[in-house]
Order: sequence, then structure tokens, then C-alpha cells
Amino acid sequence: MTPEELSLEEQVERIRRKRAGQHDSTKVRMALNTLFLVLAAVGLGMYFFGGDNHVPALIVIAVGMLFKVVEFILRIL
Repeated sequence: MTPEELSLEEQVERIRRKRAGQHDSTKVRMALNTLFLVLAAVGLGMYFFGGDNHVPALIVIAVGMLFKVVEFILRIL
């Protein structure tokens, strides 16, 4: 039976069954996103209020960006 021949309810149920078999990475993604937001806020605070040396702040922001990239990759998978 082709997807065009299925009713809307049957198509939705088919998609739900397919997604149920996949790994749910929502909690991991939320944790990574929270880490990114915290590191970004800390890095910006260090950058603007830390004095003339901005290198440590940029390192903190870069580490936060790495967490964001990992979260993005998990979202695609």
C-alpha cells in the first residue's frame, strides 16, 4: 500500500511507530544547550568585565560553541 492510499490517521500512526524505534536524545540535547547558554553568558561577562585580556573569555565562548555544535549534530541524527 502506498502512502497516498493511507488515510491521514494511518499515516500519522505509521510515523509514530517509526519514530518510537529511534533513540530519543532530547534530554542530552537540552543539557548540551543549557551548558552552551551558561558558558556563553559567562564568556560574555568575562569579555566585557574582565579587563584588557580577552583570551580567557574567548576560550570559554569557544568551548560553549563546541557544545552547541555537538547538540546540532545530535539534532540532525
